[in-house]
Amino acid sequence: MFMSEVQTPRCLDEHNLRFLAQKIFDEPDINGDFDSRNVTWAQFNKEVLPGRSFTFWQWFDGVMELTKKHLKNYWTDRLIFGFIGKQYLHLLLQQSQDGTFLLRFSDSEIGGITIPNKHDRNRQILNIQPFTKKDLEIRSLGDRIHDIEFIHFVYPNRRKDEAFNKYYTGENVLSLSGTEVMHCRVTPSCFSKRGYCPCGACTYLLIFTCFSLDTPASSHILRMFVLD
Repeated sequence: MFMSEVQTPRCLDEHNLRFLAQKIFDEPDINGDFDSRNVTWAQFNKEVLPGRSFTFWQWFDGVMELTKKHLKNYWTDRLIFGFIGKQYLHLLLQQSQDGTFLLRFSDSEIGGITIPNKHDRNRQILNIQPFTKKDLEIRSLGDRIHDIEFIHFVYPNRRKDEAFNKYYTGENVLSLSGTEVMHCRVTPSCFSKRGYCPCGACTYLLIFTCFSLDTPASSHILRMFVLD
């Protein structure tokens, strides 16, 4: 269903399918056996997921819609890991070099994609607040990845500029209600200074990584980085 709906030749692999089974059965054990389990209609599209306000189908349909409209080429090029649980995610990134990241579909947002990354030698894993359809309509995923200077390697060890170069557009300026909003690159110290950009030149400029149609151009806000 995923391949036909998204219109991609890339299918879901065993890791993706295992995560989906963990999610629908609410059993996060990465060693669980789901091959002989049956999914009920209630589990599929009636009962809300634990801690959420939406069902499994609502969440999965949102992922397919986002991928079809904004992420199909990234998915087909195998740049998006996609469906992966946090337990397995931490195992992968903690064994990787600093600056390694991957792209996964958000658990907390319907139709969102986030960028967990290994930030420092303390094995700290950061999650960037999910990008939604609205975000990607304003600035593409490739350009947003280019903006974030402290992520360097797509898991396991491919340089991000090599992997995403064809998706960079080079756009540095947007216009919002007649006001030019200049491009400011996101650096590691951005989130260590309580959301204020250290560049010193963008007091009234908007950081693209948090750009939103609902946010006035005079605001100065950084997309949140949350410890996970």
